[in-house]
Amino acid sequence: MNPMIRKELRQRMRERRSWILPSLYLAALGGAVALAYYFQTADPFELGRRELQGAEIGVSVFFTVIFTQMAVLLLLAPVFSAGAITIEKEQRTLTGLLTSLLTPVQIWWGKFVAALLFLVLLLLCALPILSLPFAFGGVGPQDVGRAVGVTLVVLASTTAVGLYCSSFFRRSVHATAVSYAVVLALTILTFVSFMILQTRWEAARAAAGRPYTELPRHIIAPLYLNPFFPLVAVLSGEDKHRFPDWAISLLMFATLGYLAAILAWRNLRRAGEQV
Repeated sequence: MNPMIRKELRQRMRERRSWILPSLYLAALGGAVALAYYFQTADPFELGRRELQGAEIGVSVFFTVIFTQMAVLLLLAPVFSAGAITIEKEQRTLTGLLTSLLTPVQIWWGKFVAALLFLVLLLLCALPILSLPFAFGGVGPQDVGRAVGVTLVVLASTTAVGLYCSSFFRRSVHATAVSYAVVLALTILTFVSFMILQTRWEAARAAAGRPYTELPRHIIAPLYLNPFFPLVAVLSGEDKHRFPDWAISLLMFATLGYLAAILAWRNLRRAGEQV
């Protein structure tokens, strides 16, 4: 095993947050499940709707859990990645790492795997909650597998971006702030851009008297870098294109993570040349 991975894992698992964060994470998911079940099973006569089926409850609970899980993990990813390299700079131990037998790529890989493995631990802890909708129906094991796979790709890309910020800045607070800014930009700005393009497209078609059709891909293109879009696309199952939207979105996230990794390697290599 890469000694960097062993050292980071031992250090993380000995910290107090190694059991506090999973506890708070599961509490948040449990609260989301309780709220989803409560609002979904409210008195149908008061809400003016028909009686619900078990499958509808299961689907509602499942989507609530996966979106809440993605939101919480996106908030936690910069915590483990943005300070991974800056803490070495602040403690003046980065020089020792760069002059050791470890290459900059191995140092980055150790930091990346250690940060991602803790997020994977949180994902595994939530599997019983993700499987809870099985009792109601409407959700199968393949849906859970798809949701977990998409979440892993998005988290890996976000972790790589956080490590790039950590290699660029000298202070953890600056790297963490920029990492959160990137996450917010990918989540909010992409959705706002999509809404603007959709509104203009619908207005143009209405002015021309054309009937409403399916949104073209250049309109939904900003959503390809939205962390929540591949979840919706992979679970909807309605994409009739030869290359589905969820695959394009995951490919763009993988490209973003790869570019962030290359830039982080370059920053570490330059830091090593200055030692």
